[in-house]
Amino acid sequence: MPQIAEVVRKVDVALLSLDLNNYRFAAEQPSEVMAFNYLFDKEDVMSVANSLLREGYRTNEVPLVVEENDRYVVLEANRRVSALRALRDPSLVPNQHEALKKLIKRHQTDADDLPDEIYVTVYPDRASAAPVLARQHIGEDKKRWGLDEQAKFVLAQLTGDVDVKTLRATLTGIKNIVRVVKMGRVRQSLKEITYNDSTLLDYVSSTDLKMSAFEYAYRDRQIRPLLGFEFDSEGDITSCPQGPGEIAVLERLLHGFRSGELSTRKVLNDKNGEAYSTLVAELRTLSGISETSSAKAAAPPPASAGAPSQPNALEGGSGGESATSGAAEDNTANKVGPNSPDSKNKLVITLDYTKTPVGLQKRFIELRSIDLGVHPVAGSVLLRSVVESTIKLHYSKRGNHAVKGMLGQVVPHLATDYGNVGSISQSIRLLQNAIAPQQRPGSGNWFNSASHDPAAVINAQQVRDAWQELEPLLLFLLQDSPAFG
Repeated sequence: MPQIAEVVRKVDVALLSLDLNNYRFAAEQPSEVMAFNYLFDKEDVMSVANSLLREGYRTNEVPLVVEENDRYVVLEANRRVSALRALRDPSLVPNQHEALKKLIKRHQTDADDLPDEIYVTVYPDRASAAPVLARQHIGEDKKRWGLDEQAKFVLAQLTGDVDVKTLRATLTGIKNIVRVVKMGRVRQSLKEITYNDSTLLDYVSSTDLKMSAFEYAYRDRQIRPLLGFEFDSEGDITSCPQGPGEIAVLERLLHGFRSGELSTRKVLNDKNGEAYSTLVAELRTLSGISETSSAKAAAPPPASAGAPSQPNALEGGSGGESATSGAAEDNTANKVGPNSPDSKNKLVITLDYTKTPVGLQKRFIELRSIDLGVHPVAGSVLLRSVVESTIKLHYSKRGNHAVKGMLGQVVPHLATDYGNVGSISQSIRLLQNAIAPQQRPGSGNWFNSASHDPAAVINAQQVRDAWQELEPLLLFLLQDSPAFG
């Protein structure tokens, strides 16, 4: 293993900055003052301050830092450094200002003896320090990170050439990387949803909602299809709550977790209990599924009947799921009324494609004839072909024959020419992967996964969602195109 070029230096305590992206924070802190308040309020830093005054500053544990913007950002030992700085300047912590002043007054001599300079280990960048942080906080060396903190840490490492396979090899202290990735992705997705109850946004953005508890919902075989979360083999989200029914289910679950009703094993872990059956029936009603139409669909698939349906433990367990267990049987056709496009096994295509070349017309005809319940992957691949070909046709009829190549090569032309057209701007941004989640149906990433990722699982509702997202763009391109021939 290559050696890390870390350097031990003695630096002025005043030059040490808290890490505003500390993995203990539920979200990035907007300022250092907010970070100080958070650590003192949520991480019991006042007890660390008391310890420093009683026992003095120990030099055997050296903080890990990275140099950024002429300051040393503390990656490890934020609690200790925040306590040390606050004892030198209580105004740094508005929420505990008076309490700190009284504490210092009681121990004035000890406070005066605290060092002005301390030794730190300086790493060249955050990536170099990541393996060290993982060993300390995912192992037993330091205060162990919870699963939410591990999830933030893992997602921060998934950049550039680092993928889940790489993290499995390097972060051996995490037993199930994919499970942790799912937790992080779900948290990100929950923060991006528009709720009918606006107070839920604050709840899902805080540490009050534990992903180690909420995963009991999105991993449950009966609840997950109603909720709308689906994942690929690396834990990335391929589908998330979007429609009114799924949002209603999500809000009901979040209210249950916030009130404490669902925060223990009593309901979600007791599959044979009356409370669980009542909850599932209520969620089906909210999502628009009737008991009679869903009874058969709700039964667990026989092939996986022996697989665990919940995590091994609320905190720290490895979870027993396989890499592809996020792919549920596609029961989405039962979620809505019989006349809804989402109840059909074939795409409802009403736009006029009869003035396009014969080859493109045949693609449209074939696309609308595919039974998505049987051949969802074929539907996704053909939809990509229709979108790509329609874009090229639009430009070629205007004399611009330079727009050619694959989907990723033609979409930038749309963004340049029509990115500000309100009716289609969202479709264009989706194709550019500019709308979360990364694997949202209809995005460039989703099309690529459907065509090239052997582990990707595509279902009928994803294809329907992709069509509905991109239909306005296709309608615009076809209506704005002169008749062929």
